[in-house]
Amino acid sequence: MADTRFITLLVFGALVVAMFGIIAWAARRTRTASDFFTAGRSISGVQNGLAIAGDFMSAGTFLGTTGLIYLYGFDGTLILVAAIFSFLPLLFLLAERLRNGGAFTLAEVLSLRFPDPVVRAVTAGTSLVVSLLYLFAQLVGAGILLQALSGLSFSTAVILTGGLMTAYVAFGGMLGATWVMIVKAVILLLVGAAMCAAILSHTDWSFASLVTSAATAHPKGFEFAGPGLLLSSAHPVDILSYGLVYMLGTAGLPHVLIRFFTVKDGTAARRSLGWAMAAMGVFFLMVVILGLGARLLLSGEAATLASGVGGNLVAPILAGVLGGGLETTTGAISIALIAGVSFLTILAVVSGLLISASGAVAHDIFAGVFWRGQSNIEEREARVARLSAVVVGVLATGASIAIGTGFNITFLLGLAFLVAASANLPVLLCALFWRSFNRTGAIVGLSGGVFASLALILASPVVLGAQAYLSLKYPAIISIPLGFALCWLGSTIGRERSDNFDKLLVRTELGTLSQS
Repeated sequence: MADTRFITLLVFGALVVAMFGIIAWAARRTRTASDFFTAGRSISGVQNGLAIAGDFMSAGTFLGTTGLIYLYGFDGTLILVAAIFSFLPLLFLLAERLRNGGAFTLAEVLSLRFPDPVVRAVTAGTSLVVSLLYLFAQLVGAGILLQALSGLSFSTAVILTGGLMTAYVAFGGMLGATWVMIVKAVILLLVGAAMCAAILSHTDWSFASLVTSAATAHPKGFEFAGPGLLLSSAHPVDILSYGLVYMLGTAGLPHVLIRFFTVKDGTAARRSLGWAMAAMGVFFLMVVILGLGARLLLSGEAATLASGVGGNLVAPILAGVLGGGLETTTGAISIALIAGVSFLTILAVVSGLLISASGAVAHDIFAGVFWRGQSNIEEREARVARLSAVVVGVLATGASIAIGTGFNITFLLGLAFLVAASANLPVLLCALFWRSFNRTGAIVGLSGGVFASLALILASPVVLGAQAYLSLKYPAIISIPLGFALCWLGSTIGRERSDNFDKLLVRTELGTLSQS
């Protein structure tokens, strides 16, 4: 692997320069707050679908899930199934309604129902917490992966990723981030297709033969093709709760929800999800083939390297073997290409997260709370949006370096999804569909959902191990119903009435007021 590091850095440099070409183009078209946060609502359904898919076709999926399938077989594929199903709540309940609302952020959607600065500030705070937790996990993961793939130190890798992320967002805004996601999604699909074709050529283009051969090569034999190697069937409630974290948490992630504000209307928002699910379905099938192919083709030193670092290096090592061998020039170039694409994947994901975090600061806290009712907000907001992207980017980079490599990345990701599913999603659904929901219910649901999520996961085995008060690793099966219960409780004890339900209903269902 050491011989490939110089080539890997060259590939990194080439991709970064190419992406800066996109950012320079986007910067010339990013002038207003609407341009910065929603790309001027100029993204088509197909483009937005590819961008959403690009957000989820992450390094974690490409590298991590490929490694899980290589190590555990069938159980590794369950994560991909959960990822696809996680888009159903968005498709049937939220995508079109959110776009019809004509907002920029999640907090602004709720402010249509409750035009109250406290509700907006609490929602912005919750969105910022989720975005930062997710961002920390991605930056720490980027540091670990780039350290292994390129030979850079952890701190250097995080600073490089954080610096490029901040520059991409500060100059290109949502338009630049969107096209970075689209380009990396297309590259990843092409690279994946080429690798899958090379793998299937070894089994006469038979997927069944690939599964059989991979199972034969695994130490557990045909147990590899069935459940049980990763997720124990002895704890079905824990498995269900773990699945709920990701299946429902996706619908509450701010950086996912804001993607529906970038298209021209609700129909395009709904259509974009169809394209996203199609692209993700194809890519996830490729990931399955890559994981099975690695189990079939990797042996000796390659297999030893692939089994290390949690299986995260399976895809690059497989690329080297398919390219002619780890010690060959073509193999080194293949590894470098996969490493470079993985780096681009990380940049695309963290750029979307930074857009969401800066939106919570600039659009919701400054424009929606501090400058509420003042004039010339639009001009000032555009400047603060870029400044907040820089400030949040610097703080996130510094915090990620402080967290270091010893912290559990899965814990941060799981917590981000848990807060999104237990606080953001219940309040958003109640605001859109429950007439009796009121301001107090929104505040109690949001703040209570965050604290309940933190308290429950701090009492779980993820933090306390064998001394845990709960047996569930990610207690979504408790925290999500509790989030809805807190919305009901707050609405019951609150004395105020909400008079904007019908207005919001018309706007989100018909889009009559959404063209902004």
